Amino acid sequence: MSDIRPKPNYAQLEDSQLKWPHIFYQWVVVTSLKIYCNLRYKIVVEGLENCPKDWQPMVVAANHVSSLDPPLVSVALHYRPISYLAKKELFENNYWMRIYNIAMASISVNREKLELSTIKSAHKVLKSGKWALGIFPEGTRNKDRDTVGEAKKGVAYFARSGKVPVLPLGIAHIPDSPRKRINICIGQPIPCEEDLDAFTEKIQANIAALVERAKTLK
Repeated sequence: MSDIRPKPNYAQLEDSQLKWPHIFYQWVVVTSLKIYCNLRYKIVVEGLENCPKDWQPMVVAANHVSSLDPPLVSVALHYRPISYLAKKELFENNYWMRIYNIAMASISVNREKLELSTIKSAHKVLKSGKWALGIFPEGTRNKDRDTVGEAKKGVAYFARSGKVPVLPLGIAHIPDSPRKRINICIGQPIPCEEDLDAFTEKIQANIAALVERAKTLK
């Protein structure tokens, strides 16, 4: 007999995923990955003072070069609860990645077609009062770590519709021997703007400048 149970919709974020148990789950996951990263890498963070001290709605945007970027961003922002947009394949093709993304309160994204449930979940995050929405504007990992790829309009769209600022970050992986270094620069919040094209260009220009700055950190 075929299985007729409905397929889970991971783009639909449940209210329970934005409550304190999941904030604790994310803290546990990020702490575990922080320990792993500190054993393997030297992590340098600059600009933490640019992140608002109180938890408030915002969109967090960074360049994307590694699968470690989401927990690295959370560590850099001192465990700020962040719900990341993640491609749907990460929920469907690997059991442990699915558990990881559910624990992180991530939202599944169909990169071929943005679904209404994804948009509603993102807005739910921004209205929660505690969580930030994490988006990598390039839409996928950039194989060229020396450059910042072309940005999609998702960051600007969600910031504008939620009337929240964008906090830009630049991540640079420095191939240093014997311990590779990861430098992270946090920029100043960018107020939302109505013109999506101009807003997107400003966000990506800020991220590109932060990446260049991150490359110079010692």
